[in-house]
Amino acid sequence: MMRFTVGLLAVVGMGAIAVAQLPPAEKTFAVYQLPEAKQVKLPNGLTVLLLEKHELPLVSAELMLRSGSVADPMGKEGLGAVTADLLRKGTATRSAEQVSADMDFIGLVYSARTTLDYTSASVDFLKKDTDAAMGLLAEVVLHPSFPEDEVKKLVAQRQDGLRSAKDNPQAVLGAYFMKALYGAHPYGRPAGGDEVSVGTITRADVAASYAKNFTPGNAVLAIAGDFDGAAMEGKVKALFGEWKGAAPAPVVVPAMKPMTGKRVVLIDKPDATQTYFSIGNVGLADNSPDRAPVEVVNTLFGGRFTSMFNDELRIKSGYSYGANSSFQLLKAPGAFRMTTFTKNATTGPAIDKSFEVLARLHAHPFKEEDLTSSKNYLRGTFPPSLETTPSLAHELALLSVEGLSRKDFNAELAAEQGTSLVEANHVIDADFPADNYVMVIIGKASEIGALAPKYGAVTSKKIGDAGY
Repeated sequence: MMRFTVGLLAVVGMGAIAVAQLPPAEKTFAVYQLPEAKQVKLPNGLTVLLLEKHELPLVSAELMLRSGSVADPMGKEGLGAVTADLLRKGTATRSAEQVSADMDFIGLVYSARTTLDYTSASVDFLKKDTDAAMGLLAEVVLHPSFPEDEVKKLVAQRQDGLRSAKDNPQAVLGAYFMKALYGAHPYGRPAGGDEVSVGTITRADVAASYAKNFTPGNAVLAIAGDFDGAAMEGKVKALFGEWKGAAPAPVVVPAMKPMTGKRVVLIDKPDATQTYFSIGNVGLADNSPDRAPVEVVNTLFGGRFTSMFNDELRIKSGYSYGANSSFQLLKAPGAFRMTTFTKNATTGPAIDKSFEVLARLHAHPFKEEDLTSSKNYLRGTFPPSLETTPSLAHELALLSVEGLSRKDFNAELAAEQGTSLVEANHVIDADFPADNYVMVIIGKASEIGALAPKYGAVTSKKIGDAGY
């Protein structure tokens, strides 16, 4: 569910302040309910979800595959992402330039992405352009031509992008952390690949990945916005009904247990003036019974601007401009991590303060006012995130890919609001690891390296080294 993904936890600040400033009488409002969408299963296996929303003349469609980067062959990390990016780089009837020009002509917003667990292509458009927009989506998804020159060009661009991303530690900290925590486990392999793996990708690899994963039996098409349901259903059948192919065998991702002990991975960036670090361990899967109380606790701990973690690191100590914690909920247990950054000179105090905040969470049980504050924040800030047609289409598709329903989604929100003190304090002990962790530090080793052994056994790398 989008509700519990990492991205939400980085959205902090104004929403929390707005809720805190509301008079008491305005703090009581209904728990959000996800609207019901019509579900249609085409004879070829494609699942279609239709949600009419007529407030504005806007429509969004997202086609999502149940195949993510974990389906990439070993040594070809990034193949799924490259394949998704190439969809619009030429089709059976249009060149890459023609596809772009036709999308621009109607103001179509197109995007494609690959995560660990899924791959998607989406379009947002005006109602009056429904025929052209849905036609373009169908064409790039069903009839990509993968021109050789476009494959080589994109591979070279992605390699350059992966190298240049290392100039920004914030952009690569997550990849280093996942590699350090998961190692050779599928979640330790970067969804976008690295400089070496992407360089091995050929057109034949792309064609094989497409043939295997882009099939109707492996896909969900969710459409939300201002349209007539019956007319849209007919349009989808006409455009996607002849698509053929069964779902590939699902990739089984083993559940990795939380690591024990304390490990530090120090990434030397000799020109760094600031240190970026993440501390964490293996957390929850997306079907964990702890997910609702964890969301409530984490909101107060590190998930909003006025959280304990951000308050200590930013407001009280002035060590950082921002600090947050998050749970990455995936099919298999994803990562829990605390992340922040600071000046080289305050690296040690900032790390100590991070552990101090985590220890305080364990030492002082949640109180009723803590629960109320967190629940009010969640009730007040979450509904706006699902007001747009792109967010609704994405949420519907993601729920379906996860094997969940609208009923599950709404039950989850109710469970959050029903979280008790006993449940909150249980997940603090169970899901916020304080004594066993991996810490990844990116910074200037000549200035901060001597600090690292204090926090665990140290492994050192240079940021210029290939991969993560």
